[in-house]
Amino acid sequence: MLPKDGGDVLCITKSMKDVMVLYEYGISAIAPISENLFLTEKQYLRCKQKFKHLFVFYDNDKPGLRNLAKIRRKYDVIITFIPKKYNVKDISDFRKQYGHEKTLELINQAKSYYLNEKKD
Repeated sequence: MLPKDGGDVLCITKSMKDVMVLYEYGISAIAPISENLFLTEKQYLRCKQKFKHLFVFYDNDKPGLRNLAKIRRKYDVIITFIPKKYNVKDISDFRKQYGHEKTLELINQAKSYYLNEKKD
């Protein structure tokens, strides 16, 4: 379901429900088989070749954050998660609790921060 020609952003998340929410907001996303498994080297290189920015967006609980740290050490990806203050683990829970507009606002803030401010 990824765009044939790739694109600007690919989000690697941990579940199909998160993939579906991100697609609602125009963000290409994939989910590996398990949060404990990342992409294979071949899959990673293919994604890196097709997309300008790879985001890893796992749960902000202890297992998710632990996996993010491992991935960050090995791969050239942008790590992001929902701030703890929202008291939700993932984007689908965020959308359910806070609604469409607040989710759109959170996504736009993250894009602005990572894609614009990080250029400096």
